Amino acid sequence: MIALFPGSFDPFTFGHLDVVERAAAVADRLIIGVGINPAKRGLIAPEDRVGLVREATAYLSGAGANMDEAARLGATLIVKGVRGAQDADFEAPQAALNLEVGDIDTWWIPTRPGLGHVSSSAVRELLSLEKDVSRYVPPAIVRYLTDNRQ
Repeated sequence: MIALFPGSFDPFTFGHLDVVERAAAVADRLIIGVGINPAKRGLIAPEDRVGLVREATAYLSGAGANMDEAARLGATLIVKGVRGAQDADFEAPQAALNLEVGDIDTWWIPTRPGLGHVSSSAVRELLSLEKDVSRYVPPAIVRYLTDNRQ
């Protein structure tokens, strides 16, 4: 089975990494789709995010609608991380459309309890306050954010 895990990953957090590790354990191939969310103010350029996600997940190695990208890649499943009810409420209509229009199932992987409060938005806010985010993002992301802090 090929699974697609799409997101903006701006920045990629330990919560994202947890979903990647758990999805990779059941998928023959997991594709991490780094996208652009026009509703979110970007912190890291998309091309840099791709490289950072690749670096943060290297030890696991062996742009349109998600459903279209999944079909193009041959994925039979879309994987999404869900922190709580608010995420589930947001993801439910998209999952229904993925199935109805794109004929692709969406699986939600609940966040582990210790990571439920971690979000890219929270990390961006902490960064704007010049706080240490190393407990929330993988080392490759910390290095990038430290080296590119304005």
